[in-house]
Amino acid sequence: MLNREGVIGGNTMDAAPGDIFVYHRAEFVDPARPGEVLTLPMVDPDTFSPEPAEERTLTLLYLNRVPKSAIDFQTLPADVQVLSPDVPLPLDALAPLFRRARVLYTFESSTTCRLAAMCGCPVVALTAPGYDRYACTPQTRADVGGGIVWDDSPRSLAKAHAETPAVRCQHLQAEDRFWTRLQAFTSTTQEVMRKKASGENTPKVAPSMQLWLERRMPTAAQSAIVAQALQTATCPMLGVIVVGQAHSPDAAAATLASLQRAHGLYPYLRLDWLGKPPPMHTAVGSATALQIHFHAEGSYPDVNRIVQNGDCDWVIVVDAGSEFIAPGMLAAALELIATPHTRALCADEMMRGGTGELSALLRPDFNLDLLLSMPSGLSRHWLFRRDAFLDTGGFDPAFADAPEFDLLLRLIDAGGIEGLGHVHEPLLILPLQEVRTRDSELELLHRHLRNRGYDRASIEAHLPGCYRIDYGHQPTPGVSIIIPSRNQFGLLNRCIESLLEKTRYANYEVLIVDNGSTDSDACSWLDGITAMDTPQLRVMRYAQPFDYAAMVNLAAQSARGEYLLLLDNDTAILRDDWLDAMLNHAQRPEVGIVGAKLLNPDGTVQHAGSVLGLHGPAAPAFAGGKIDAPGYMYRLQVDQNYSAVSGSCLMIRRSVFDEIGGLDGGPLRNAYNDADLCLKAGQAGYLIVWTPHALLLHEGGASQVREDRTNIETKARLRIEAQDAMYVKWLPVLANDPAYNRNLSLNGPAFQVETDTTFNWNPLPWRPLPVALALPADRFGCGHYRILQPATAMNAFGIADVRVGDRYCTPVEMERLAPDVVVLQRQMLKSQLEPQKRMLRFSRSFKVAELDDYLPNVPMKSAHKGQLPSDVLKTMRDALKLVDRFVVSTAPLAEALDGLHPDIRIIENRLPLPWWGAVKAQRRQGRRPRVGWGGGAGHRGDLELIADVVRELADEVEWVFLGMCPDKLRPYVHEFYPGVAIEDYPARLAGLNLDLALAPLEDNLFNRCKSNLRLLEYGACGYPIVCSDVTPYRGELPVTRVKPRFRDWVEAVRMHTHDLDAAARAGDALRDAVRRDWMLDESHATFWLSQWLPD
Repeated sequence: MLNREGVIGGNTMDAAPGDIFVYHRAEFVDPARPGEVLTLPMVDPDTFSPEPAEERTLTLLYLNRVPKSAIDFQTLPADVQVLSPDVPLPLDALAPLFRRARVLYTFESSTTCRLAAMCGCPVVALTAPGYDRYACTPQTRADVGGGIVWDDSPRSLAKAHAETPAVRCQHLQAEDRFWTRLQAFTSTTQEVMRKKASGENTPKVAPSMQLWLERRMPTAAQSAIVAQALQTATCPMLGVIVVGQAHSPDAAAATLASLQRAHGLYPYLRLDWLGKPPPMHTAVGSATALQIHFHAEGSYPDVNRIVQNGDCDWVIVVDAGSEFIAPGMLAAALELIATPHTRALCADEMMRGGTGELSALLRPDFNLDLLLSMPSGLSRHWLFRRDAFLDTGGFDPAFADAPEFDLLLRLIDAGGIEGLGHVHEPLLILPLQEVRTRDSELELLHRHLRNRGYDRASIEAHLPGCYRIDYGHQPTPGVSIIIPSRNQFGLLNRCIESLLEKTRYANYEVLIVDNGSTDSDACSWLDGITAMDTPQLRVMRYAQPFDYAAMVNLAAQSARGEYLLLLDNDTAILRDDWLDAMLNHAQRPEVGIVGAKLLNPDGTVQHAGSVLGLHGPAAPAFAGGKIDAPGYMYRLQVDQNYSAVSGSCLMIRRSVFDEIGGLDGGPLRNAYNDADLCLKAGQAGYLIVWTPHALLLHEGGASQVREDRTNIETKARLRIEAQDAMYVKWLPVLANDPAYNRNLSLNGPAFQVETDTTFNWNPLPWRPLPVALALPADRFGCGHYRILQPATAMNAFGIADVRVGDRYCTPVEMERLAPDVVVLQRQMLKSQLEPQKRMLRFSRSFKVAELDDYLPNVPMKSAHKGQLPSDVLKTMRDALKLVDRFVVSTAPLAEALDGLHPDIRIIENRLPLPWWGAVKAQRRQGRRPRVGWGGGAGHRGDLELIADVVRELADEVEWVFLGMCPDKLRPYVHEFYPGVAIEDYPARLAGLNLDLALAPLEDNLFNRCKSNLRLLEYGACGYPIVCSDVTPYRGELPVTRVKPRFRDWVEAVRMHTHDLDAAARAGDALRDAVRRDWMLDESHATFWLSQWLPD
């Protein structure tokens, strides 16, 4: 959307439900049709540049929508030269005009204003009577970034001219953002096109949370594997204590019913019910029933008594009316079995709104600062180990409205944060939670802080239920603020002035690391600072090419402060307590790094902590959000732990900086070094804290954009190199960010639920089966027979865990899934090679390429002729270099492709049992014998083999065609049925009720490499067959094979139609052979899997 819909011609778009909306500007976004913003950089900054500088002698006027007749030319200089689309100029001729112009007058808002300003030409915006709707506005000026004034006085023109560099800078920043966002745009649109190409033309609506939950139920095979594993494991008994009165009998019954479902997956459960019993407990008394013990009305001392006297290993307390999610209970139990040293475990939750809709509360792993800042988000519904519960005194009745928060803090006071676990699976469905400030939470926080030695701490409830802790540190250590810079006097001056004017904390020094500035204003200013010789403001010189890491490390060596603060020169301080807010956490001994909340110039959030694995190695959370938005789980407004924060404003204790070796250089010298520094600190055992209370403006790379003359291709290469360096060094960490739930998206906006469970759901976490990731070529043909149905069979038989994907995966997703094997079907085009390399480069998986057609030689009459490039054989060779094995469907295909790969295996096609195992056709359903053909649209050449046969026998048989029928045969065909979805094809083919099926096939290299699949499909229906005597149809199947001669075909057909009893016996024999030898049963699925896996 390059503008608002209908704004120019009044026309509107007939948008389909599945259309993707991408908007050129944020203000064009239609809330009813949300989409990403992709601002297209429509100006070439190399062409529209103030360089080479020329003498400015021209006066220009731009006219387009405003006619000349509306202009009073007496108000304009006499030498004004008109620019107009009526006399169009090529761009390379327009730019020199702007470089020679002292001013451009305009009566309308236009991109031309930006072009002029980018060439250093001021713009004077005027208004023509009756055409004010076209005139420039203050918003136009803001959009352009400056350079526009409202009169041509010398002072105004000087002001506009001084602002023109900012216009260019803003454009370059937008261009930088464009390349980042283009990657996401390309990924989205390519995924849609792949789905369209594979036949998934029905727009997909994001599944509801209820459907999302249903998809997380283990299959029958998975449940059987779990049950078998539990028989040999030491399974903890989980005690559930239900307290209180449900709001209705149905709600109480729902609690019990949900526990009985959970008991079906994990049988080691005991239920204690304090209060009025629910109306249903019919399972009591059964040998395998859920143990239920009812108690009179009780309080928390009764909970403690039940735990004390009970035989459970773990206990969880919930309110009556809470609903347990069976797979969540199983996941929690499996996590406890795998981590026996856990003291307490939390899971995720679902919230049910007033109309029944569900929303997800997906927690991070244990997050100390988030727990203290917003207790209600992390302290509810924990499973406590019985001995830990009792050793710390159980629930304290004095804190009846925050019992679990109290117990968690006592566990932390006694044993630190070790052993506090989290399982990434929803355990409970609860009513919407009220977030409010509680006196008990404030009291518990004070107690906890006193226990940690913070006697002077104070707490402010800055939002309901959200607490800002001032730890009350007394020392005022020195802080060394390090600011790398080159030229950009305006930005640097603003940064320093705002720092000096708006920093309440006094004990700091500023170290400016100058990277060889050449601009006169910057040089004189820096020289002046140096001449002042003040200890609080120093200038260091770094004369090498720009190397952010080296510049910071150099300054750190000379820093006098106990703490280092890395600060970009395009930042500005917004609140005077910013440094106090960062030191408030940095002085805690367990904290290594503190990050700030950074805002864009338009007031939106730029950086609020980094999410590992998001859109690459790491990306900012909540980017583009409103400053006062709460964020997911209020995480935009409270202190918390992240794995990484932005280096644009980052504080680190000097001793920690030295301990972890400072900033890494090499590929990380100018990208991702902040994330790398944080990960090193985390690896050393320190917490990373992000605080929203240190608030700064950051223009987001403005300085580097203005100074960096590297071309786009080199920038892209350097960025890829930096990403690869992060993957090599940190991939297991990037794939498992403890500050980000695994069920949240890594490809869409941060903190959006990821509804695709391919990579983030694992019902068998101990990996008892080989894990495979398969990418089919399509979902309507060979993709089913070669990938989807084998995968379904392997999963159903419980011999493998096969995930089927629809797109290339990121290195982080590959690390998360860690498949034993990756199968790539027909991924052999040039455009597919680079994504494959990226996907597979960091994976230790065994890699298999799969193919069932001879791509280098598609028949001339095939519908697919011309769809493959002429150099497909070369790209096949390149693609096969990426894999460890090459699997094909037939021996002739393997022979034809011999030499392309050293390990070629053959897996013959089989019919999936759910589709073909029980199909049944009827016979003698027509007035004459029913003879037919079924197949796809690519068989025109095959059907031409029998065209004369169809005409010859039109009066003897009823011709029936499914899927395709050439127009010239239609007059002779009794019934024609269009193609159907592949999952409906078996029933539809059997429903033709043929007495005889034909399988003509041209004899060429492409077809000689094909399989006998058509014979198998016909045979499963019990149809006798007359087929071409060609390689794929030869073998032991009892069919009638004929040479490509008219007489032979006619005689073979008549042989069957003249003796339908014999034809029926032939069909029965063929059906028996197919069902005996050619079905995708467990033995064949096991063989198929063996050819995917390494020997």
